Amino acid sequence: MKNKLKKVIVATTVLGLTQAAWINNVPMVQAATPNNTSQTQKAVKTLSNVPVVKLSSKSSVRITDVNVLTQDEGKLITYTLTYTNNEKKSLQLVDYWTKVRSKSGTSYTSKLLTQDAEKKSVAAGSTLSVTYVTTVGKNVQLSNLNFEIVKWDFSKPNYESILGKINIPDSYTVATPVNTVKKVRINDIPVKIKVQGLQTFSASDTSNYASVKINLHNVGYKGLENPNVKWVLRTKGGSSYPLNLNSNDTTYSVQPQESRSINYITTVPKKVKLDGAELIMVQENEAEKSVIPLATMQMPKSTSLQNTEIKVGKVHTITLEDNKGKMATSVGDVSVSQTHGNNYYTVNFKFKNTGSREVAVPKYDFSVQNKKGNDYPLSTKALDNLKLKPDEERLIRLTFSLPYDEADGTLKLVMNTPKAEGTEGTGSKEIKFSYPAGTYILPKATSMQQSIGTESTLQIQNGTLGVTWNSVQRLPWDNADVLSARVTLRNVSTNTLKLPQLKGMLSIDSADIADTQLLISQNSGLLGPGMSIDVHLLTSLPTNLDVAQLQVALSEVVGENTSELIRLTHIGQLPQIPQVELGSNYALNTPGKKSELQVKRTLIYPGTSSDIVYTELQVKNIEDRQIDLAKLTGYYESKNGEYYKTTVKQIDYPAGPGDSALVTMWSKIPRKTVVSDMKLLIGETISGDTGKEGTTTGAGYVDAASFELKPDQESTLNTIKNLEIYPFTLQTRDFKASLSGGSTVNLSWNYDAVRNNDMNMPESEHKLIVQLIEPTGKVFDKEIVLDKDLKEGNNKFLNWTVEDVVFEDRRSGAYTIAIYDEFQGQRIKLATQAMGFVPAVGNLPGAE
Repeated sequence: MKNKLKKVIVATTVLGLTQAAWINNVPMVQAATPNNTSQTQKAVKTLSNVPVVKLSSKSSVRITDVNVLTQDEGKLITYTLTYTNNEKKSLQLVDYWTKVRSKSGTSYTSKLLTQDAEKKSVAAGSTLSVTYVTTVGKNVQLSNLNFEIVKWDFSKPNYESILGKINIPDSYTVATPVNTVKKVRINDIPVKIKVQGLQTFSASDTSNYASVKINLHNVGYKGLENPNVKWVLRTKGGSSYPLNLNSNDTTYSVQPQESRSINYITTVPKKVKLDGAELIMVQENEAEKSVIPLATMQMPKSTSLQNTEIKVGKVHTITLEDNKGKMATSVGDVSVSQTHGNNYYTVNFKFKNTGSREVAVPKYDFSVQNKKGNDYPLSTKALDNLKLKPDEERLIRLTFSLPYDEADGTLKLVMNTPKAEGTEGTGSKEIKFSYPAGTYILPKATSMQQSIGTESTLQIQNGTLGVTWNSVQRLPWDNADVLSARVTLRNVSTNTLKLPQLKGMLSIDSADIADTQLLISQNSGLLGPGMSIDVHLLTSLPTNLDVAQLQVALSEVVGENTSELIRLTHIGQLPQIPQVELGSNYALNTPGKKSELQVKRTLIYPGTSSDIVYTELQVKNIEDRQIDLAKLTGYYESKNGEYYKTTVKQIDYPAGPGDSALVTMWSKIPRKTVVSDMKLLIGETISGDTGKEGTTTGAGYVDAASFELKPDQESTLNTIKNLEIYPFTLQTRDFKASLSGGSTVNLSWNYDAVRNNDMNMPESEHKLIVQLIEPTGKVFDKEIVLDKDLKEGNNKFLNWTVEDVVFEDRRSGAYTIAIYDEFQGQRIKLATQAMGFVPAVGNLPGAE
């Protein structure tokens, strides 16, 4: 039984046409009504014209329904006999039966359907129908068969008396005429069925979709739940094409007195003509172990449906299956970026629920067609589990790429209904149906080429953002380069916007970089009207990789899915890093951390094989509140393109409004390198950690500028009377070295010290070295720690002793004092002065 079913019915779960706008908006072609039926149609004879067979003077039987289903092993025929009893007593059906015999005498077994087996009699004054099933040869024509009505007659040799023969001439039609209601019993429930229309449209170069719309009207008193009937489209030539039901309606029900229209679809080769086709309703009959045809209906003339194209700027309304809701669909802005050999498009597409109840948006498949008619599918997860409340809108973005030679001319976006697959266990090949729910002509795309510095608009769910790609920088970073792009998002709406969860992607020469970092300048996801935030996209590159084309893409993250919002493109050389002249300020405009940077001075501490280049910066808080200043990264850059990463030290506590802080940067640079024309790259460190002693390490830096440097070339002073070692200014009152007559020298430095407190400072790494050089060349150093040994105030003293045999028995003589600024073990001589030992009283440093 199941094998027979498989030969007739294939998949039962397929796409329903009610999801498509055309099936609801284009009226079905109806057959002519009795008032305008042609003369030819009036001449067609049906089963009602077949003569009855008399059972008695007042009772008769006639054939009222015949259905033929062609199978590989033969034709399965069901025929219904309707008994009319006008007698005053019941008519016993046990006295009558039927045989099927060909005109040549071949007899075929006929069997009463199990559902009618309990029908024993026809009450007086009533009618009763019973249905039989028989199987004949595949080539046997219906007109060659006689349906015999037999009565028991014990006076005959075989006890049979043939009361009459029913023959259906070839010119007769057994199918229910077009535009006529057929009453059948489905699951023993009376149902009126009517074919409402047949439409065809192109499925491929070789096949068409055939769509049949059928109305079911339950005229019984019980609900029709999950009817297991199937439908077959049979052409005039005898070919059968199983129809497949809308996947959403596989468990539909029809309540008593309810009328419901159901849509079915199949594929038919284009060369097959559907004029004169018939629709056969079949049902699996467990008792008969077979598939039984229950009704045959003539099909109206098919209409060919051309896909309606929605013009630019127009709204296309889609009625969902079985009128469960309506959605307005439209195409918004389209943007295009060029990649190597391809155009990369982003299409804004909007759904709006225009109905009065929540709807689930079908998982439409999208594709794009060019002027050649070539079709390019695109994918999106934006419709996964998407539901819309009444009047709710949802904007999705569709992205696709086309080769240059395929992107010329007008493009069309095709929204196809979801594909439905054949049900397992049907024994059929996998069936997939999909057809256009809408074809939208795309407007001319806005180019996103060379988009640095240009604001583009971006529609999000609750408003509009202005998107500006402000800068892109390629900077040295350890053994690689760091590539960063800064994008500003500005609320151009009049209401507060909630930003979507964002993901960023940098693409170099069409290759997306999966490890792109995205950093947002503030934690809040709300933007008031006119407010803006900065978004940085960051990745690392090999130092020898050339970049001809760079793209920046922002996507919205919803659950585990992402949907691209915008993609911007830059071709050619990257913009130059901002240059800052000596003495000028550079603004770091990170919201919440706005500050100004200025180079104060640069020093060179000479060494044996390398010099230390040291720079002091002033960083000023220009916010109106206390902030943690941005952590900085620096690289010295030589004229010939060599980079040296700096060690950075800065305060690890907040700076008040308008306060400034000192930041120091330094690096050891080989002596062969020319440092006089160096520049200093400075940027804000991101994703960094603050380590010991306030040093900062990070994953990169952004918003860098190149600062002009001019190393100080001040000569050594020939007196120690007035000294500068930041943040102190020193004035020497007296300096003396007193001989003791033995091996000890007592040194005393009497000074005034003024500390500059204009800037907050990290712990100083500088030391003051006071060096005593005696006449034989021996050198004695005294290390003085700033803010510890050297203290602010007037008339301060520093006392220490030097002991060496060179001083034994010495009563007088000269020595030299040299004072150094020492940093990381390397020194700059600040001043030197020759002086004389005294036995008891010191001497004031000489005049200049």
